[in-house]
Amino acid sequence: MILTIALIYFVVLIVGAGLFVRRRIKTTNDFTSASRSLAWPMVATTYAVIPLGSGHSMSLWEQSIGPMGGSVAWWGLAVGAVIVPLMMLWSGPLARWTGFNTFPAITKAMYGRVFSWFHASVTVASFSGIVVGELIATGVAIFTLSGGALPMNPYGILIAFVLTICYVFFGGVLQMAWVNVVNAIMLIGGSFVAVIAAAVWLAKNFVFAGDAGLAAVQAFYDSGGMSDRLSQFSHLGGSGIWFDLIIPVAILHITATGVCQGHNLAFFSAKSTKDCRKGVYLASAINFMSCIPWILLGLIAFAVPAVVSAISPEEVGKLIVPQAALLMLPKPITGLLMISLLSATLSTAGALCMGNGTLLAREIIKGALFPKMSDKNELILTRICIVVVACVCLVPALNLPLIMPVFMWCFMLSIPIWFVYVSGMYFSVSKTWCWITVVIGYVVAFVWTFAPPDVPWPWGTITYPVALVSLVFGMIIPAIIGKTQGKKSFRQIINEARTSGAAESRLAN
Repeated sequence: MILTIALIYFVVLIVGAGLFVRRRIKTTNDFTSASRSLAWPMVATTYAVIPLGSGHSMSLWEQSIGPMGGSVAWWGLAVGAVIVPLMMLWSGPLARWTGFNTFPAITKAMYGRVFSWFHASVTVASFSGIVVGELIATGVAIFTLSGGALPMNPYGILIAFVLTICYVFFGGVLQMAWVNVVNAIMLIGGSFVAVIAAAVWLAKNFVFAGDAGLAAVQAFYDSGGMSDRLSQFSHLGGSGIWFDLIIPVAILHITATGVCQGHNLAFFSAKSTKDCRKGVYLASAINFMSCIPWILLGLIAFAVPAVVSAISPEEVGKLIVPQAALLMLPKPITGLLMISLLSATLSTAGALCMGNGTLLAREIIKGALFPKMSDKNELILTRICIVVVACVCLVPALNLPLIMPVFMWCFMLSIPIWFVYVSGMYFSVSKTWCWITVVIGYVVAFVWTFAPPDVPWPWGTITYPVALVSLVFGMIIPAIIGKTQGKKSFRQIINEARTSGAAESRLAN
């Protein structure tokens, strides 16, 4: 019954929003960027929930039941309090200011068609890996909503696949924006209500070492010498938390989402650069608060033997919070919690499928193969590509064991692209150093992944060597050369073109 109600909720919400905006979808730009019509409240709520997904929910409870414990909340803080403001106050408005509709269109104007095709291909390939994670987390929510009767794999993931496609298929970005306004409310409200309900259950039903309720949870961790897991600050004084989690997460989010089409849909669709910035406080609060309940529920669930013993050891990371919900929460609140989870995962999966489908259709298939394709056919092709992207992600979703490694690997691929993008925007445009940076960055990435060298800590973490070589070859050297040779930055080129009255589209030729 709960599963039926939840599915009806999302089907009505998603399809209803799609039908509501469908009359406004007449061109490809209407579909892929809402013809730049989003006001700041929709920009803020849409951007706030797009990065959430399984990285802000499932992967957090996976990590919270391990040695890091509550310290993984710094993931949420790094994103909500640092990355979100950075994107909304700087890189998002900057992308909107250029006048282009996709990031590869910007890099095409900077570094040529070949690099834009490369950029689009890497984005589609790497962020499809993120979609895989979202399908898994959505499947977990479906499993829980069914009371464990419907297996996560394959049926829960198959339902997730259908919901993800429907999230953007009918009305594109405008449909997604309206759905995300509702989902932002559901996400915060449902997850915090579940934490309160879990605390009530503990007070009535859980005793450990003579203590009851939350005190029993504390006693459990104390007895196992794990009391430090209950604090977000226990690891903060050591260098490990900074160099193993906070800094890598910050680097990955800034660079990966900074040049990802899916994560920037709200900015490309905003009415103005002012609309990109105005809702920054609202978006930051939504983004950060959303991660806390999942960590708390993971820590609570791990302390309850009845929850852990009901799950096979290899599935504990995925299913510990859903299993806790089935055991500890009233069915209506379980449904509310899983709708909250679905709100997070579907917002990310839908946005990335939308972004990847747009790049696949516009920048790769049309741009490289059929440049004279009509707008009508491009709109049809974009919808087809959204389905194709989701289908490609379905197969690995049925076989992937963990979420966090996928995030780390997929985000890493965009680091060199971000550095050359920022370098060209602010310092100088150099095709030579652009390609040198990408080649060296990817060589380092693959070496550190498949034949990791014996290097001092923390350089064994793949983020650091890739970021360092990208900084040196993609930003520092081009900046020095540009300064000494008097080369122009891309911002200067755009400003001069606008001053002279030249059409912005000519920059891409």
